[in-house]
Amino acid sequence: MNCLFTSEWDDGSVVTTPCVYNDTTGQTEPEISKGPIPTGMVLNEYITLEDGKELEVCPECHEYVLTTEETCSNPGCDGCDSCSV
Repeated sequence: MNCLFTSEWDDGSVVTTPCVYNDTTGQTEPEISKGPIPTGMVLNEYITLEDGKELEVCPECHEYVLTTEETCSNPGCDGCDSCSV
């Protein structure tokens, strides 16, 4: 399903891009931003669904949503030695 992917950075930048979200697997596939690239560290990432609901993106793998506050929907993300960032 189509949604928006937002990342917030410690340099004050906020980048929002179109994204495709698979609600079965929890995987997000954001488009690459065509705007200025932030120079800081990412603080927070989330997607916004068409109904306005926001889902947090895993801070470790950056590709899947969190199913609970600390559980990634990526079965390979274990906190996150096996994830590629």
